[in-house]
Amino acid sequence: MKVFIWCNVEKMSDNYHSDGGVVVFAETEERAREIANVDGCSIKSHEMPDEMREVVGGVERVFYMPNAGCCG
Repeated sequence: MKVFIWCNVEKMSDNYHSDGGVVVFAETEERAREIANVDGCSIKSHEMPDEMREVVGGVERVFYMPNAGCCG
């Protein structure tokens, strides 16, 4: 299992402030993008992970961290 970290993607949600970070636990980057790109998130092919690390065990999971913009 690996963890893929995108510090900032252009379209993380359909909210007014649509950008933000995404952290995904998955076996491959392809699978990470697949499970992250639901419910309004769209990590584009040119948006490469900022970090990728091996982790022991775990299950597939996605964490979305929206930018607060003026609303934070």
